[in-house]
Amino acid sequence: MAISARFAAGAMALGLVVGVGIGVSQIALAQDYPVRPLRLVVMFTPGSSADQHGRHIAVRLTEQLGQSVVVENKAGAGGLIGIKDVLRAQPLGYSLLLSNPALIGNSLVYKDAGYKPDEFAPIGVMGQAYYGLMINTAVPARNVAELVAYAKANPGKLAYSGLGAGAGSTLSAERFKEAAGLDILGVPFKGGDPASAALLANQVQLYFATLSTVKVRMKSPQIRVLGVTAVQRSAVIPDVPTFTELGYPTVLGSNWNAVFVPVVTPVPMVRRLREAWTKASATEQMKAMVESSGYEPYSGTLEQFMAGVREETVQLARDYKRMNVPMLE
Repeated sequence: MAISARFAAGAMALGLVVGVGIGVSQIALAQDYPVRPLRLVVMFTPGSSADQHGRHIAVRLTEQLGQSVVVENKAGAGGLIGIKDVLRAQPLGYSLLLSNPALIGNSLVYKDAGYKPDEFAPIGVMGQAYYGLMINTAVPARNVAELVAYAKANPGKLAYSGLGAGAGSTLSAERFKEAAGLDILGVPFKGGDPASAALLANQVQLYFATLSTVKVRMKSPQIRVLGVTAVQRSAVIPDVPTFTELGYPTVLGSNWNAVFVPVVTPVPMVRRLREAWTKASATEQMKAMVESSGYEPYSGTLEQFMAGVREETVQLARDYKRMNVPMLE
């Protein structure tokens, strides 16, 4: 189904065409839903931080919905496989997507992504975090200045772990390459665990990882953390400087986690899911999970969040064009 047709179908389902309201059948739908288990599709591999977040969220939503919410890992193509799986899934309302900014990036870097971010409606936002640059200690650099000097003296010798061309970690690495004028190879992985493993084994030498991953991995003697992609230092690793402090103000990157359904999902279902999310996110267990993961709780409205997604889409399109990021088949 073409995008325009899907939007038309969604408008009909949401009662937005010719002023149609929510009728008796939709009220009944809201009362009965959900009548079967739901899927929460995670775009990355089992064991990744996204997977861990997804499994925690699934437990909390199960408690609120009275039906099991089961995590399914659909890794590959930087998250595109999972995104398209949920977009096509039937029946509506029973497949949820746990996504991050790859929802935006993949729509821009694939020639035939087959979707736009606006084709998804948010159920709730877990929070926002930033990336930290980890390097293998085999690289003779104790700070960003020494890393830049070494990389320039050894063009093409270093490589970084990426999570797909549309992922925020990859974009952070490419912004660093551009800002510092470096020749570093990007190597794609299906999730944070294999990306971290490659760094530990010195198969790659750099990895821009979420701070929840950095917090765990920095305990290893093979890992050194050099910088954070935030304007201000993070409370998670306060001793690590920001790239802005270090003279690279364009090396910024944030990572949010949010749960979505296709925008064509009927309003009563969306309302029920959002109510469940609101109650789940207020639990002490969810608050503790968000804090321990290095995320900052999201305090805005879902409308503000989607406005931010649209702004980020425009900005990323400019970044990709400027950096000549190749389109993927």
